[in-house]
Amino acid sequence: MEDGGSSRLNCEYPPPYNVMKIAIFTDTFLPDINGVVTSVVNASKAFAKKGHQIYIFTVRPKKEVKINLGKNIYIERFKRLRLIKYPDFTLATPKYITCLKRIRKIKPDIIHIHIPSLLGWSAIISAKAFNIPLVGTYHTFLPDFLKYFPIPKAEKLKLMKKATWTWTRKFYNRCDTITTPSSAMKKLLIKHRIKKPVIVLSNGIDTKRFKPKKVKKTGTKLLHVGRISYEKNVDVVLKTFKSIVEKKPSTILYLAGKGPNLKELEELAKKLKISKNVKFLGVVKDKKLVDLYQTSDIFITASTVETEGLVILEAMACGLPVIGVNALAIPTIVKHNKNGFVAKKFNEKQLANYTIKLLENKNLREKFGKESLKIVQKYSLDNIINELEKIYKNLIKLS
Repeated sequence: MEDGGSSRLNCEYPPPYNVMKIAIFTDTFLPDINGVVTSVVNASKAFAKKGHQIYIFTVRPKKEVKINLGKNIYIERFKRLRLIKYPDFTLATPKYITCLKRIRKIKPDIIHIHIPSLLGWSAIISAKAFNIPLVGTYHTFLPDFLKYFPIPKAEKLKLMKKATWTWTRKFYNRCDTITTPSSAMKKLLIKHRIKKPVIVLSNGIDTKRFKPKKVKKTGTKLLHVGRISYEKNVDVVLKTFKSIVEKKPSTILYLAGKGPNLKELEELAKKLKISKNVKFLGVVKDKKLVDLYQTSDIFITASTVETEGLVILEAMACGLPVIGVNALAIPTIVKHNKNGFVAKKFNEKQLANYTIKLLENKNLREKFGKESLKIVQKYSLDNIINELEKIYKNLIKLS
């Protein structure tokens, strides 16, 4: 295991009173960056700061890299398993016996799974073997990722969608408690016969880091942050922006992130003749990301797969109004005509009209931005970690 750069793990000493040992299983982790990784890293650091011991079981990166998350956080890496075609996401090879041995040695008080994968099944087996409470988080709307499976047109096959929900149901019904970041997802899980308790719990936003800042803005900037991939519908954003540029030719669209559809979307921007107004930034991290939010005017997304939308919450925490679509969790954080506008899915004309309305009205942008700040407060990371800590401790008492 990695321990702030060390390769060995010493977990023989007894933990202090009331301190938990938390085992986390996730197939996606640093150095990759996405919503699940951000959630795991933020929670791990917050719990470690409280004195809890965190053990992360995850996949080995393409290139060896030292990850130092600080004191009390240990990382166990497993070989990569190529079952899906998505270039920035790989599954970990399940090592059932290895996991059983590690869990027996560590003696965690709680196990938390973040991906319903083969590695996740190792966590389920270990939890049942040693009678350890098990939490599962449903982060990702799996049916919309079928395109990356090694089956032609899998995303269009009803049988594959049914199989995805069957897998989801069999997996999460073996957990003691399930968390999911929005009420929309809770309803969907219950609809698909998840019988274990489902708790709505945001992934949380570090509002000390993501916050508004008075800056001198030049021109008008639209911002999209996230994977550059088909399920995020970035092509819809570009087609929407074509209509916006026709009426507001000085507007710039910034696209932060990387993904499998980058070249395709760069070509689309050229085809639409908006390349001069579109800036593909690649991955933007740390302070530069915060600066990007703070210097933008409007956040826009056409994604239909958001189980919460961390990047939307980050934008809101920086005081931005949001343009989104009526799908899954987005309407739960983007309140129509309060902190932004919610358009119909794939309706480029409506998205463009709403965006132009905001671009033409600075007072409305500021009003919506202030409302974003009010709404986002309940998603603060400190509050979320306290709630998750209560969930863990209640399960431990009952075990």
